[in-house]
Amino acid sequence: MSVKVGARAGGSHRKAGRRKSAIIRGRKAMSKMSTPLGRDGLTRRQFAAGSAALAALAVSPARGQEKFPSKTIEVVTHAGVGGGTDITARMMMVHAPKSFGTELAVVNRVGGSGAAALAYAASKPRDGHTIMLITQTHLLTIMQGKAPVKYDEIVALARATDDPQILMVGKNSPFKTAQEMIAAGKTKPLKVGATQLGGVDHLATFGFAKKAGMQQPTVVPFRGGGDIVINAVSGNVDVGILNYAEAESQIKSGDVRALLTLAPKRLGPLPNVPSSKDLGIDANYSTVRGFITLKGVPDDRLQALEKGLIEAMKGQMYATYIETSGQSPDSVVGRAPWQSQLDAFYGEGQAALKELGLLK
Repeated sequence: MSVKVGARAGGSHRKAGRRKSAIIRGRKAMSKMSTPLGRDGLTRRQFAAGSAALAALAVSPARGQEKFPSKTIEVVTHAGVGGGTDITARMMMVHAPKSFGTELAVVNRVGGSGAAALAYAASKPRDGHTIMLITQTHLLTIMQGKAPVKYDEIVALARATDDPQILMVGKNSPFKTAQEMIAAGKTKPLKVGATQLGGVDHLATFGFAKKAGMQQPTVVPFRGGGDIVINAVSGNVDVGILNYAEAESQIKSGDVRALLTLAPKRLGPLPNVPSSKDLGIDANYSTVRGFITLKGVPDDRLQALEKGLIEAMKGQMYATYIETSGQSPDSVVGRAPWQSQLDAFYGEGQAALKELGLLK
């Protein structure tokens, strides 16, 4: 035990010696300073540098008020490179660097009907530097419990596209008007070509038939819009539910006849085709894409994201993209109407899937 005490005592003497040496060295250094200022012994140059540092601290923003954005903003999409949603994101990004004052980068996370993209976004800090471009498919995935987030975590930023769904028939169809189609659908179930059972087309078909007083149609699923057009023209289905761009050439050639646009107003390229509102039917269905982030981002950053996105989508490149897709510039809207549309789809879609027996 005496050895340990002695070791500690020796250590204390050595520390005291080092402190004394440091004090002596400090005094010598102080004596060599030119132009001392008071008892602190600071040179004018040192004083100026210290003052500048204090001034910088005084004007530096608090942690919660840091410059935003302060780094690249990631735009997460569930589509592969060249897919529709990927292209929409890149069209927005043409003017985005000017709007945001920083670069944006697309992150493609394909798989699980949007689940992989949602999982990636959920793994990132909720600081506004990660946003997503989603479709209704993401919401259907959340409804089915296949996503790592809940719907109440979805925070709308700005809608990018709003592509109304249109009921179309082949040129040899007996239905010349929407009224004739609806009347026939009240007497028997019509065969409707759509892209997926339980998908956006199916829900639109179900909702419209219910609101129009028709018998529930028999939905015939196809791989895509091209197959729906072919089967509508050939008469294998009574009606096809499509977006304008999917059948534009066939509409112009006369092989397909558009009967009804499921929207509050008529579509620009189809001025003679009535809207559901024209017929007094409150049935508005469209394929949408829009930007969201996840709950937890500060409100001032949400506002900055909304403003930047809308400004970028008002640019000429994006406006041309929307126009050539047969959509209206009114597709681009801000947080409030976009959130309302998401809420309406989620609520109605959830109820419809349950009624169809596709959701418990």
